[in-house]
Amino acid sequence: MAMRGIYLVGFSGTGKSTVAQLVGAQLGWSAYDLDGMITEQSGLSVPALFEREGEAGFRARETAALRSLAGAAPFVLATGGGAVIAAENRQLMAANGWLVALEARPELLLARMQRQLALATPDAARPLLSTDDPLERIRVLKAARQPFYDLADWTLHTDLLSPQQVADEIVRAFGLLNDPPRS
Repeated sequence: MAMRGIYLVGFSGTGKSTVAQLVGAQLGWSAYDLDGMITEQSGLSVPALFEREGEAGFRARETAALRSLAGAAPFVLATGGGAVIAAENRQLMAANGWLVALEARPELLLARMQRQLALATPDAARPLLSTDDPLERIRVLKAARQPFYDLADWTLHTDLLSPQQVADEIVRAFGLLNDPPRS
């Protein structure tokens, strides 16, 4: 089967958006950010969508955006941290490409999210941090999502890697999975 897409899945702060751009550049493929697609289509930020439509409304938009890429040419897509929860999303991704899970320890995820917030990057809005104990919130949510992240075709631990090293490893793994060594 010719792979049409690489879907980056994982918790917020694992580097999916940054890595998608790097992998896309290396492979000469289009790179997308699922949350970015949703905000562009709706004209609203992710927090504003959650406030206006609730999580169910946001998740429906997520599925619609995934569907819109299903027939696209080769691409790399950074998904939102919760995109893998819905069975339909997992089926769409599995049918149209290859899932790579990016992993990191909760303490590092919190530090990365706090750094993004301090830099006020466009994707800095982190409802996860709006709690008395953001680290515990990350631990609980990540544990609940872990079984879905574990379904990925390839998993990369990003704790000690730069975004470029993560991208290089994804490109290397993609080559292995598309042209497995003959024994």
